[in-house]
Amino acid sequence: MTDKTDNKQDHQNTAVAGEVDAEQQQALSPETSPSPESKAPEQQAPEQKKTASSGKILAIIAIVIAIVLAAILYWHGHNQALAQTEQLNRMQTELQQQQSRLEQAEAAQSSKLAAVVSNQNSTSEQLEGLSHKVLDLDSKRPNDWMLAEAEYLVRMAGRKLWLEQDAVSAAMMLANADERLAALNDPGLTPVRRALADDIANIKSVKKVDREGLVIKLNSINDQVDKLTLAGVIMARAEAPDFTLSESVSDWKENLKKSWASFSDDFVTVRRRDGNVEALLSPQQHWYLSENLKGKLLQAQLAVYREQQDIYDSSLTQAEQWLQDYFADDSVRQFMLEQLAQLEGQQIKVDYPEQFSAQERLQQLLDDRLQRLLTGL
Repeated sequence: MTDKTDNKQDHQNTAVAGEVDAEQQQALSPETSPSPESKAPEQQAPEQKKTASSGKILAIIAIVIAIVLAAILYWHGHNQALAQTEQLNRMQTELQQQQSRLEQAEAAQSSKLAAVVSNQNSTSEQLEGLSHKVLDLDSKRPNDWMLAEAEYLVRMAGRKLWLEQDAVSAAMMLANADERLAALNDPGLTPVRRALADDIANIKSVKKVDREGLVIKLNSINDQVDKLTLAGVIMARAEAPDFTLSESVSDWKENLKKSWASFSDDFVTVRRRDGNVEALLSPQQHWYLSENLKGKLLQAQLAVYREQQDIYDSSLTQAEQWLQDYFADDSVRQFMLEQLAQLEGQQIKVDYPEQFSAQERLQQLLDDRLQRLLTGL
């Protein structure tokens, strides 16, 4: 092995030495030196190799970028397509729901319309039947309208009597109702006319109260309040002293006192007044008293219209008491007291009948005839 290795090294050394000699010979001989034209192709080959390798790299990079862009565009378009598909499905679902709701609403409206049409048809049939019955009634019983008019007059008479306390108008309306029944010339209405006659008699027997006259008198008394004057302080009369001397000798002390009193009376006079003295009213209290007196008189007027007998009597009594206690005794106070005395005995409450007996009979008669009309008898 060592021998072979040594032979190889020797061979290599010999070859290297031969190459060195050859190069030296070429360097020494100018004719055999290479020209610039022979060196140019050898220098251009590496440059072309570098340009080709850089172009390949750029092409690879461009291809990679194109692939990445294509992938991105594909992914974005795929996502948009999925979103549009989902939105389209949702819109289709909503449209189907709306269509189902619309169909349900149309079905409900159709059922309601059918019910309305059915009700209208039944109502039309009922109205047609009633119109025939009314025409039949008009042809067979034309006097029933006058009977209804008489019942209306009786009801209006009740309102006049109980709401307005107008007995005269109520009696006139009842008389007009009796005239309507008399014009019918129906013997079956005799009980109703008898009840009407009793009602008219009861109204005419009611005691009449001149309410307007009472109110006018109270108003005239009220106008005199401002003319009243307050009563002054009334002092008790002082007794005159007795200076008469006694003829008895034993009364010498009393005679001496009287003589001294008669002598001093010319200088100082002392008189004793015994009695209750009331204090005078202030101007404000005077105004309140006058306004309260007017209020009592107005309260009595209102009680006349409301038929409140207790309030009417108490108001007049209080007004009379105030006149006697606080105002001076003059012609104005005397006139007011005389007028109040005349009004105190007036009866303002009237007992009206609670109801008309003819009204219930007329109402029952109309109901019976209407019932016969509806049943077709």
